[in-house]
Amino acid sequence: MNRNLRLLGIGVAIRMLGNALYNPFLALFLVNVLRLGYFEVGVIIAGVGVVLLPFNWLGGLATDRLGRRRLILLGLIGEVAATAGLAYAFALHSLLGAILAATLGGVVTTTAGPAFSAYIADFAEGAERTRGFTWYRIGFNAGYSAGVTVGGLLISSIGFAGAVGVAAVIVAGGTAFLAATLEPSPRDRELQGGGGGMRRPTASTTPGRSLRESFAILGRDRVALEVLLAFGLVVLVVGQWAVTFPLYVHNVLGISYALLGIGLALNGLVVVFGQTFTTESVIGRRHTTIAIAGIGLYVLAFLALGTAGVLGLVPVVVFFAAVVVLTFGENLITIPQATLPSNLAPREEVGSYNGAFAMVGGAGFIVAVLLGGVVLATTSNPLLIWVYLVAPVVPAVILLRDAARRLPLSIDRA
Repeated sequence: MNRNLRLLGIGVAIRMLGNALYNPFLALFLVNVLRLGYFEVGVIIAGVGVVLLPFNWLGGLATDRLGRRRLILLGLIGEVAATAGLAYAFALHSLLGAILAATLGGVVTTTAGPAFSAYIADFAEGAERTRGFTWYRIGFNAGYSAGVTVGGLLISSIGFAGAVGVAAVIVAGGTAFLAATLEPSPRDRELQGGGGGMRRPTASTTPGRSLRESFAILGRDRVALEVLLAFGLVVLVVGQWAVTFPLYVHNVLGISYALLGIGLALNGLVVVFGQTFTTESVIGRRHTTIAIAGIGLYVLAFLALGTAGVLGLVPVVVFFAAVVVLTFGENLITIPQATLPSNLAPREEVGSYNGAFAMVGGAGFIVAVLLGGVVLATTSNPLLIWVYLVAPVVPAVILLRDAARRLPLSIDRA
């Protein structure tokens, strides 16, 4: 594997070590400290997300024109500033300040998001591209696992504001590491004209396409649009992990903060030690088939949580078992989610396609948060909660099966 991809994974691990100190517990802070209701939490998270949505695609278009490395570093710097602002807002118990910090920082970090995927795609193709995204994901989750384990204990000892302040320092360290070690990608060097410094792109170093032409290329790609819609529906289900899952586990099943933190850390460990095995076991299989298998594991885990809530039987055991099962589902789904957009894209539009998929994924996450909040607020039966929340898998699977019939194996193969 290319050295730069390994460095990117290490830098992202440092970043996520800081990010996971507080991010998985944000909904709990809003509910249990600021005393907001489930629906209000959903509206706030969704509102910030709506503002950020177009910056996913704009970031993809920018990374095709300005370069991957530059946007990666700008995004990380923005995340450091936003995290520091969030710590200050939390110290003041200022909801408005927290929303402002999250929104301003999110604009920068969201714009940079597609650059990470495009950077990996520049250095690898075929099965090696799948492995490159796997390494990135391992670094992401290694940092997440360590951060969320410490985060539950840190919040209990120094509070939310203190934990977020520590997180800002750690994310700054990850940013410095990548700034010092990460080289320009092949596409970056094309935009540099083969030189050592980033210069303004010229007609000889870029495809010369307008933004309208980039939009039109994706708009005419019907198979890509079908996969795009399918993944948007998938996010409606898998997105419940981020907000609804911890709220349900703590407030419905009665799992403590400490056990919740350990369970979230277990998610990261299953990725760190299981993602490579999972990836290698499906190399050569269709991405669409891999995605459907992963969705099935999510459904199994979520319905098991609902059953445990109804029966009241060993909820702690079911909680940890569900984390393991859904994480293997996550390991599977992440492979096509990360790789297919780059495989589907023309070479000069890799950033654009990744940005479009990120935008639709972001929209799906917003709807998932709202849907989770509404269902938690209006449904008292634990099993029905999860029956409602996994329903979008039905059209998602139909779309993926149809796309599989039309995708060339060279694109759909992991």
